[in-house]
Amino acid sequence: MSLVQTAAPSVEPVTTTSQKEWMRVDTSDEDSLIGNLAAASRAYVEMSTNRQMITATWQYKFSSFPSSGDIVLPISPLQSVTSITYVDTNDDTQTWSSALYTVDTASDVGRVRPIYNEDYPESRGYAQDVIVTFVAGYGDAASDVPDTALTAIKLLASNWFENRESNAAVSLQEVPMALQTLIWSLKDGSIS
Repeated sequence: MSLVQTAAPSVEPVTTTSQKEWMRVDTSDEDSLIGNLAAASRAYVEMSTNRQMITATWQYKFSSFPSSGDIVLPISPLQSVTSITYVDTNDDTQTWSSALYTVDTASDVGRVRPIYNEDYPESRGYAQDVIVTFVAGYGDAASDVPDTALTAIKLLASNWFENRESNAAVSLQEVPMALQTLIWSLKDGSIS
């Protein structure tokens, strides 16, 4: 299985300006660093929670359809499924008709399943023969992202700003408990 982001978000959920306000930084000397730390913190929160902050397009690739049950998409929240393609047993690439499957965007974790009385198509079964292209994210703007996620990003970026080195004259502290709690509250618990 593999997961590839094919269209990245057009904005960051936490701008350099909002991160500086959070950190109470008044100068512009370290704007580049602060922006990079906010972006890295967003990536960390997304990776830790399997959640996409700002809308992005992904491809989830695997060898064959499940024998039964749902295809569980690994990034939440699911907005839509763009297409499902597969290589059939004749080595031809096919697009599975969207009329033959349902997409669950209402659940915490997005899922795809065949419609009633329909089975999954038969694929060749080689690595990455099945490709589900989907769109995930809270929305297109920072205002769509939950405050919990924005707070986690800002808290982590601030921590990294204050503790820049892994080797320091003083002992470094573990990631703040507040950050761990915020990340835990964003996890859906079904994907590890």
